[in-house]
Amino acid sequence: MGIGSCDDQLFARVLALLGGDPVAAKVVCSASDVGMLGADGAVTRWAVGQLRTTQGSLEQVQHGLNVSFVLSSAYQVFVMQLGFALFAAGVVRPKNIVSIFIKNFFDTCIAGIAFYLVGYAFAFGAKDGKSNGFIGYWDFALSYTDGGNGRSAPLPWHMFIWNWSFCSAATTILSGSIAERGTFASYTIYAAVMPAWVYPVVAHWLWSPQGWLSVRNKESRILGIGAIDYAGSGVVHLVGGTAALVGSILVGPRVGRFEGGGMSGHLYRATAAPQLYLMGTLLLWFGWYGFNPGSRLAIADDNSAMIVGRTAVTTTLSACAGALTGLLFSYGRHKVWDLLSTCMGALAGLVSVTSGCSVIEPWAAIICGVVGAFACEAGDSLLEHLKIDDPVSAFPLHGFCGAWGLIYTGLMAKEVYIQQVYGVAPGGHRMGIFYGGHAQLMLCQVIALVVVVGWTMANMLLLFWGLRVAHLLRVTAENEAAGLDFAACGQFNAQGACHVHSSKINGAKSTELLLSAISIERRANGGPGFDTSLRNSSTNPSTRCAVAARITGASSPSVTSPTAAAAAGSSIFIAAAPGDGVIVGDAGCGGDAAAAAAAAAVAPAVDGPDAPWAEQSCTSNPNGVA
Repeated sequence: MGIGSCDDQLFARVLALLGGDPVAAKVVCSASDVGMLGADGAVTRWAVGQLRTTQGSLEQVQHGLNVSFVLSSAYQVFVMQLGFALFAAGVVRPKNIVSIFIKNFFDTCIAGIAFYLVGYAFAFGAKDGKSNGFIGYWDFALSYTDGGNGRSAPLPWHMFIWNWSFCSAATTILSGSIAERGTFASYTIYAAVMPAWVYPVVAHWLWSPQGWLSVRNKESRILGIGAIDYAGSGVVHLVGGTAALVGSILVGPRVGRFEGGGMSGHLYRATAAPQLYLMGTLLLWFGWYGFNPGSRLAIADDNSAMIVGRTAVTTTLSACAGALTGLLFSYGRHKVWDLLSTCMGALAGLVSVTSGCSVIEPWAAIICGVVGAFACEAGDSLLEHLKIDDPVSAFPLHGFCGAWGLIYTGLMAKEVYIQQVYGVAPGGHRMGIFYGGHAQLMLCQVIALVVVVGWTMANMLLLFWGLRVAHLLRVTAENEAAGLDFAACGQFNAQGACHVHSSKINGAKSTELLLSAISIERRANGGPGFDTSLRNSSTNPSTRCAVAARITGASSPSVTSPTAAAAAGSSIFIAAAPGDGVIVGDAGCGGDAAAAAAAAAVAPAVDGPDAPWAEQSCTSNPNGVA
C-alpha cells in the first residue's frame, strides 16, 4: 500500500530509523525523492532540517532572553534616579527638597529627548559598522533603527533605552552639587548639553567599537588593549563628578557656608533627613545591580552568566567594605556611629568598583571599596580646604572615586577575566600591574582619566562661565534665603525644620519675602517648630529699626525678647544682638530660647557692612538648637 513516496518496505525502514515515530515517518515519506535518497538519506535530510529549525528557535529564545535582561537592567538603572533624588533631598536643607525632586525628574526627561535626537548617534552611530575614533555621526533620532527590524539593525531598539538610562544617571550627578543656589534656567540648559554633547563623546571613546580608547575596538586597541571601564567609573561617574566640581566652583558657595569660624559647615547639614538619604542609598545600591552586572548585555550563554554572577559579587563586596570603612572611620574621628558616613562609604565603594567589577577578584573588590571610602573622605576634606561648596559631595563621591576606579583596574585586572569579558587573546601582558602586567593597561587607564576630565572640564567651564556672565547661573540672595521650594516652586514641604538661613539680605522687599516664608511655614506646620536667627547687614540704623519694626509688627508688636515671648505665649520674637544686629527667633522651638542666645553670641563675629546674617537652625529637638 505504501505511504507517500515510500512503499511498505521503505516506510518500515524509515519508521525504524525514527524510533517508531509514525508522524515523522509520514513527513519524511512525503518528499518526492525518498526512493532515490533511500531511507537513510531521507531521514538524515529531515533530521538536519529539524536541527536547523530548532537552532533558529533557540537563537530567538536566546535573543529574547538577552533583550529582556538588558531592558530589565535598564529599568533597574532608571530606579537610581529616585535614589539620587532621595539622597540629595536628605542631605540638602529642607527648604530645597521640592526643587531637588523636580530637577531630578525633568533632567531625566530632557536627557531622553536630547539623547534621542543627537546624543545616541554621537555615542554609537556607525554607518555600515564604520565611524571615527572621536565621535559617531549616524542614526540621528533613531532614523535608521526605525527603518530596521529591531534585531538586525546596527542599533537595536533596546540599546537606546539601556544607554539612555546611563546617560540620565551621568546627567543627574550634578544636581546636588549646585543645590540651593543654582537657577532652574541654568540647570535646564546644562541638562540638555550634557546628554546631547559632553557625555556621548566620552561614551564613544570608551564604549563604542570604533572609539579610540575602547577595549572593544578590535581593529586598533590603544596600546594593544584599550582602556577598561566596564560599567562607567569614568564614562558616567567621572564625567558627572567633574561637571559637579566645575558647577560648584562657578556657582559659588551658599552664602555663609564658610563664614563664622567654620560653624556653618555643621549647621548646613543639621537638618539632614536620614530616612531620605538612607532610602536613597539603598535604592542606588539596588540600581547598581543593573548598572554593573547588566553591562554584560547578555546572559543566555554560560560565559555571560558566569561574568554576570561574578560582577554581582564584586559589586556587593566593594559596597559592603566601603560602608563599613565609612562607619568605622567616622567613629574613630568623632566617636559617633554616623549614618551619613556609612551611606557615603557604601556609594564610594560602588562607584569605585564600577570600572573593574568584571575583571577583578572578589578579595580585590573589598580593597577597592575600602580605599574608595577613604578617597571620598579625602575629596570632602579637599573641598572644605579650598572652600568649594558641594552640598551632596558629588565630586568627592563620583569624581574622586570614579578616578580611583579607573586606576584600580590598571592595578588589579586579572588576565583570564579580561579574556573572558572582552575576547582578547592570551599574551601581551594584558593585565593589571599586580598580576605581572607591563603597565600597558595602567597607561591606558591614566590616559582615559586625563582625557575624560579634560574634555568634561573644558566643556563645563565654557557652559557655566557663559551662564554666569549672562547672570543666569545663580538665584538671588533673597530666593536662596527663602529656599527654592518657596521662591521657585511655590511650595513648602519641610515640617519642623528651619527654612531661613544665612544670606546677605537688605531692604523691605527681602524682609517681606522672609516674613512670607515664615508665615507660610508656620501655618503649614500648625505652629512652632523652627528657630531662625538673622542679622541685618545694613549699616544704616534707621533701616535696621525699620526691619525690626516690620518683623515685630508682623509677629507680635508687644514682644521684643525671648523671655517676653514665652511669657506672652508668642513664639515669634525680635531682640537686639551685640554688634548692632537683629535677631528674629521662635521661642516655641522645643519650649525655650537657647537658639536666640546662641545667635546673639555669634553676631559680633560676623559684624560689618558686608557680613552675612548669622544663622541657627533646628528641628524639633528638646533643646531648641540643632
